[in-house]
Parts: sequence; C-alpha cells; structure tokens
Amino acid sequence: MTPVTARRLRWIWVCLALLASCRNSALQQCTDLLAAKRYAAAEKRCAQVYAAERDPHAAAALVYSEYALGHGDEVLAWVARLAKAGKVRPGVWGLAAAVHEQRGEIDAAYREYRVDLALQQAAKDHRGAAYTLDRLFDLSWRRSRYREAFLFAGRALGEASRANDRVLEERSAEALYTVLYAIGDLEGARQALEMASSLGGGEDREGRAFLLANRGNLLADEGRLALARRDLEQALAMAAGSSNPQLFRTVHLNLTNIYLTLGDAGRAAHHVEEAWKYREPGEPQPVSLAYYRARVALAQKRPAEAARALSAALSQDPAPDWAWDLEYQRGRAAEAGGDLHAAEAAYTRSIGIIEEMRRSLAFDELKSWLLDRKREPFEALFRLQARSGRVEEALATAERAQARTFVDAYLQAVSSAPSPAGEPWSPELAAARLENLERVLPVMSTSPVAALQPIRRVLSAFGDRHGLVYFEAGDELWLIRVSGGSVRLRPLAAPAAEIRRLGERLLAHPEDTALAGELGGILLPSGSLPAKPSTVHIVADGVLGNLPFAALRCGGRYLVEDHAVVLVPSLSALAALESRQGTPSGPPLILADPLANLPAAAAEGREVARLLAGSLRSRGEATSGALLNASGARILHLATHTGASSRGPWIQLADRRVRTAEIVMRRVGPPLVVLASCASGVRPGRQMWGSPGAAFLAAGSRAVLASLWSVGDEQARRLVLRFYAEGGATDPAGALARAQRVAIRQGQSPIVWAPFVLFGSERFLEGSPQGG
Repeated sequence: MTPVTARRLRWIWVCLALLASCRNSALQQCTDLLAAKRYAAAEKRCAQVYAAERDPHAAAALVYSEYALGHGDEVLAWVARLAKAGKVRPGVWGLAAAVHEQRGEIDAAYREYRVDLALQQAAKDHRGAAYTLDRLFDLSWRRSRYREAFLFAGRALGEASRANDRVLEERSAEALYTVLYAIGDLEGARQALEMASSLGGGEDREGRAFLLANRGNLLADEGRLALARRDLEQALAMAAGSSNPQLFRTVHLNLTNIYLTLGDAGRAAHHVEEAWKYREPGEPQPVSLAYYRARVALAQKRPAEAARALSAALSQDPAPDWAWDLEYQRGRAAEAGGDLHAAEAAYTRSIGIIEEMRRSLAFDELKSWLLDRKREPFEALFRLQARSGRVEEALATAERAQARTFVDAYLQAVSSAPSPAGEPWSPELAAARLENLERVLPVMSTSPVAALQPIRRVLSAFGDRHGLVYFEAGDELWLIRVSGGSVRLRPLAAPAAEIRRLGERLLAHPEDTALAGELGGILLPSGSLPAKPSTVHIVADGVLGNLPFAALRCGGRYLVEDHAVVLVPSLSALAALESRQGTPSGPPLILADPLANLPAAAAEGREVARLLAGSLRSRGEATSGALLNASGARILHLATHTGASSRGPWIQLADRRVRTAEIVMRRVGPPLVVLASCASGVRPGRQMWGSPGAAFLAAGSRAVLASLWSVGDEQARRLVLRFYAEGGATDPAGALARAQRVAIRQGQSPIVWAPFVLFGSERFLEGSPQGG
C-alpha cells in the first residue's frame, strides 16, 4: 500500500512575522503593500526603505516580495548581500532555500533551511521553526533519509506544540506516520495517525480524506481488507471537490491493490482506470500506474498486455524498490504466457536487485524492507526449478531466501513489536526504536550467519548428516531431503493453508496424539527420515513457525524417541556457525533469579553451578554487565524472565532489561547458551531470527537451548537438570533428546517436554558424541 502525503510550501508565517515587527511609517507602507499582495509596489518601496535606513525588516520584506514575484535570482542575490552585511532576519534564508528547492538544488536548499532554523530557534520563533522543520522533513523524505526525516518531524511537532498551533501539530504527526509506515512500524504509524486525528485532523474535508486514506492503508496491511476498503472509499467521497490529484490517484491505486487481493479483477480494473484520470498534464507515465495496470491485466489473463506495460515501466529506470517488483511481475507474465525461460530470467533479475539492495543496505534505505513480499521472486523461481527436477538449484534458491531473510526478520522483531500495556506510544519511543535499528543494522548485515555460501560448499560442510528443509512457495509446502550429499525434493501432500491449520491446532493442544500423528504423516512422509538413531536437522520455514517437531508422531512414536532434533535457520547458517574458530575456555556462567522472585530458578542456578562447576551470579549479582561480558564463558545458563516490548525482545537482569540487539552488537556468543525461561525461542514471523534465543546465534553462539512456550518453573527446572545430567555440556542435541525420552517414559505430557528445542549445531565440542 502507498501512504498518502499532503506537504505544502507555505510562507504566510514569514509575512506575518514581518508585519508584526513594523516600527515606523515608511516600513509600515512597505509591509502594508506586502500584506495587500501588491508585490511589485512592495518591492520598490521596501528597496527604498532599506537603502535609506538599512533596516533588516525592510530587507526581509523586500526578499519576500522578490520571491512572490518569482524572481529567484534576485532572492539569492539579496540573501547573499544581506548575509555579508549581517542583516538576515529569521525566515529569509528559508526563501533562498525555497528557490534552490524549486530548481532541484536539494543540497543547497537543505543547508539554507538549516541556517534559517538556527536563527528561528535563537529568536524563539516556534511557528517559523516548525514550518522550516517541516520543509527539512520533506527534503529528507524525498531523498529516502528516513531516520533524519523522522527526527525532523518529531522536532516540528515539539515546536508546533510550543507555538500552540494545532494545524502544525497535526501536520507533524502526519509526517511521523509517513516515516513509521514506510519502515514497517505499523503500531507506531497507527498511534501517530491517531494523534493527528485527535489534533483536529480532518476539520476540513480534504484533511479528513487524507486521514481516512492512511487509516485504510494500515488496515489493508493488517489484512483487514473490508475495513480498509470502507475507509478508502469514504476518503474518495470526502475528497469530492478537491483539486489534489495525488490524493485521488493514490487512493484509487490502493483500492486496486485491495480488489486484486480479493480476486475481484473487474473492480480492480475500474479503479486503476480511475487513477489514470488523475495524471498531471504532460506528466510521463507514472511507474505506479503502469505497475497496477499490468497486475490487472495479469488477473484478467492478458499476459501480453501486462508484459508491455511492465517493459514500459522498466524502461524508465525505476528505483530498485520498484524495479524488483516490476521484474517479478514480468516473470509472472512470461510464465502465464508459457515462456518459462523468460520467466526464470525475470525472476532471477528480480532476486538480483533484491540482493543488491541488501548488500548496500543502510538504515535510510529501509523503506518497506520488512515486508514478506520480497520473498515472492524467490518462491516463484524455486517452483520453476523444483517442477523441472533441478533439485540442487531449487535448494540453492531456498537457501538464498532463508539466509537473506535473516536481517529482515530480526529487524522486524526489533522495530514492530507492539507497545505493552502501561507503555503509551510517543514520538520519543518511536525514535528509540529507530535508533535501535540504526545501531543493530550494520552488525546484523555483517553477521556470518547471514552470509550466503555456494550450495556445493554448504553441502560439503553438511557432510553425511541428515537434513529436512521445508520451503513454502505460494500455497505449496515443499520438503527437501538432504542426506550424505544427495538432495531429493517433493511437494507435501497437503496445501500450506491446511498445514498451517493443523500446526496451530497442535500448538494449542500438544498432547493430542492423533493430531500429532496426522501432522507427522504429512511433514515426515515415507523415506524422509534416516536410520535410527541419528540426528535430524530441520529448517522450518513459513507456516511451520514455532512447531514442536520433537512431538510429531511417526509410526506410533514421537519423533524424538528415535531421533535427536536440531532446528537451524538454513544450511548456510549451520555451516557459518560451525566455522567459528576457537572455543572460549572460561568457566560456565550461571545467571539466576536476578529479581529474587523465581525460587525455582534460584534453586536451578545453584544445582547447575554444582553440576558444571561454574560461576553462579544470582539476585543482585546477576547484572547486565555480567551478561554482556559473558563471551569468554564455555556455557552461559540464564534462569530469568524473557519477553518482548516495543523496543524488541529482552532478557531481565538485576539492574535492567538487556535488549537482544545489545547481545548481537556486543557479540555475546558463548558456544552453548541455555535459556531456561518462558517462550525464549518463539519467533514472531516467518523466520526464527526474531526470538531472544536467536540473538545468541547471530552473536556467534554455536548452539542455544530455548523454549517455544511457557512451562511451570519446577517442571522446567527438572528437564533442564536432566539435560545436563545426560551430557548437555558436550552433547546438547543428544542430551536434550535423552531428557525428553525420560519425560515420555515417565508419562509426562508433551506440554511439559516438547517446547524445549535446540537451535544451531549439534557439534558443540570437538569429539562430542553424535546421534541421538
């Protein structure tokens, strides 16, 4: 969906400031002419006053007159002259900046707006500062400098509030919405939009239309299409009589997108044609219009027409964030037309653009980066390769999709977590999220676990082990079996939607053995498992989410009864985890019960410290400093609370909560990490990277034991102690399987033992035992 913006260049405040500062009759004549919009007469009279008195107020009025007359060169010449004489009033530099902006000289405009802002703030001209900050926001937004745009909008909101100008406050809140929506922080965008509405947004019909249109965008992104359609259609009705073509065009295109999603090609075609009516006279064909016209043509089974529209759009050298999608749609058109070679070439070009965007990714290029849609070209290419029997190429494409979404998924967890109860949204909170993103992005982008490796090297590193790679492509879920260097591929017997439904039911009722058997029959078909006993490495994609694979049933037995289970984000990530050189030699570190409110965790910490001969830090000694300096420990055991907030996942310590972003940035990666806490392995989206446990993998840990849901303190303590008793310090995968088998023999429900999972590598230390 496309956000609707309404930025306007206004200099009324300059005129008002000038009129308010008149001090004599000659100057009064100058400013009266200006107020009456008699700009030519004002220019002449103000020039006379300035020549006689060197009054900077007269000079400011003169420059405004030149600007109103469209005399850009004269504006720049006068501002340079006044600057040299030290007689530039607040607002005057902004006129020069506006001239540069109109001429496309954005860097010069940016510099001069900044100079004007300093003068306005020194003069405590809050209204003027708010307007100038609004212009700086707009320049930054147009250059895709999103964090900078957000900061300008936040400062504009503060200045407008100090000026008690609700109209300016509303505009600033709308600007905050625009940035937050673009980077995928839908919760923050919603709050900013509600703020704009509460400030009187929509007291005029056009303003109300903008608010409705943007609320419709948010609802559509949440999948609430009926409500989104209602708001967008109301926005069109509310805007009747408006002369703003951008508003109408954008709303019609967003309605086109909704009807395409709903499968109503007829109504989608109507709205895309309506959008075409709002092209500016002489305007080149906008890329957005060609894109949606092509998608409608595809929906109406006219691939040749779609291909022509897409080629025309691509000939305009669109920005990468358009180009990847245009190439993807061109692939769809070619595939619909039966030209599979051209389709594969287009999908490959689309993927190439996406990967180049990732390679050069900086914070200010995040725009919409967190959307799952950028997986679609990977899925389309995978389907072509899989259906033609090119199994290694299909695996390589799946690896590209899964390894590269590492950064996206973690950033999504950091940036878009909802605000918890008691933590109201504010621009400061949103700014903290953006700062967090800016700090963590370079580290995440360079993490070895995110690096893509050639598929032959990956298979060589995987060796003779057994892997099950699940890959969701459209409405299909495929299973890739990797064993002893060979690769086999097959589609699963149920559609992805049905597997999702069964998985959600199993998560709600892990003790349902019939359901576990039905799902196991689909996900673990005949011939997919190795000989007993051995370890199975699982890459769980998409709809499989947080599924407890150990609790699936096959042949009347739980999977973990015959095989140790290890979850890995991708085979490339596993190879990267195992390539880490050297093993920290420091003693195990146990951080337990930091807030003195978890008696079972405190007892667990004492027993683990005894079993491992480790260093115990409990209560007030279990601090953030101890955690952030734990990289030298061979094992890190955490018995504390974990959770998620608006600033991302966190781990509770005695002095504060440590955000998982800090763990990644500080490279806190002991070889083995045990997170004996509730839901520490739960991922919020398609990939596993959003969980607290995954942060340690990203930081360099080789293996992480975590949980998929909450378990009672005493039950968790018993299983964790059994894990160590079974050899968890040297054979974590095998030890977890043996601990879970003990629980099964004791008749414990899967609710107790199934949530515990091992992420990463089963090869914890050289010489550690293999198998289950």
